[in-house]
Amino acid sequence: MKRTIVIEKVLSHSRELVWQALTDSRVLGRWLMENDFEPKLHHAFTFRMKPQRGWDGLTHCEVIELEPPRRVAYTYRGEATGEKPLACAAAVGLVSEGVERKARGAGKGVFAKLDTVLRLTLTPESGPAGERTRLRLEHEGFEGVKLVAVSVVMGMGWKHRVLPRLESELQRMR
Repeated sequence: MKRTIVIEKVLSHSRELVWQALTDSRVLGRWLMENDFEPKLHHAFTFRMKPQRGWDGLTHCEVIELEPPRRVAYTYRGEATGEKPLACAAAVGLVSEGVERKARGAGKGVFAKLDTVLRLTLTPESGPAGERTRLRLEHEGFEGVKLVAVSVVMGMGWKHRVLPRLESELQRMR
């Protein structure tokens, strides 16, 4: 069993501005996570956020594709217990906080090792509303029942939490 998260979103901003939001470490830190990213092929970096129940807050990455201003891809690796996806599922409204609290004990011993690739591709579009950019997010490498379940929660997070923060950051950057 395999799954890839694929989300496409048209942003009302130039490709150059979106590229900056994806590849400038400071800007990326404002809408995704703090990091030491550099837009250099084979650069190893870490996304960091406050540790959460079942997760140390670290995502280890390496830039594996870089085609400015069209595409960037990096490995996306981390480790978590089953408590992490349950907490995320509650955060994005997939389950109630009450269900998450009851299921918490069941997830303690479950361990997931994430070894995936995140690819972001930008395609310019123009129309009556002006310059726009199509963002295609592909997060691939979810294999096995446990990680396919994790991918459903992560997909909801990308779509309903992370990409709206990107859009807000792009508005601020204008």
